[in-house]
Amino acid sequence: MKQIKLVEAGRFYKKTLKDKWIIFGNKQIDFSKQEYTGKVILDEKGNRVAKILDVIGNVKAPYILAYPLTKREPSGKLFIEIVEKGRRRR
Repeated sequence: MKQIKLVEAGRFYKKTLKDKWIIFGNKQIDFSKQEYTGKVILDEKGNRVAKILDVIGNVKAPYILAYPLTKREPSGKLFIEIVEKGRRRR
């Protein structure tokens, strides 16, 4: 059984070239310890709004470069969807 864990990613900052999004990253997350590239970003309502392309900047002030899945820019907090596979019982 799959479990979904939500981690607060940060807030939308602005659009960049070719309509990519830059998101202020959460300073409490160490993006160097886990690979977040390819993960899906959700808004406060649980809608999938973007997919992470890269994490840029330094550890104290990270930025997330994301490919948008919707036309409108999100408002409020954004969350990273982490799918954890459940363990099988024998």
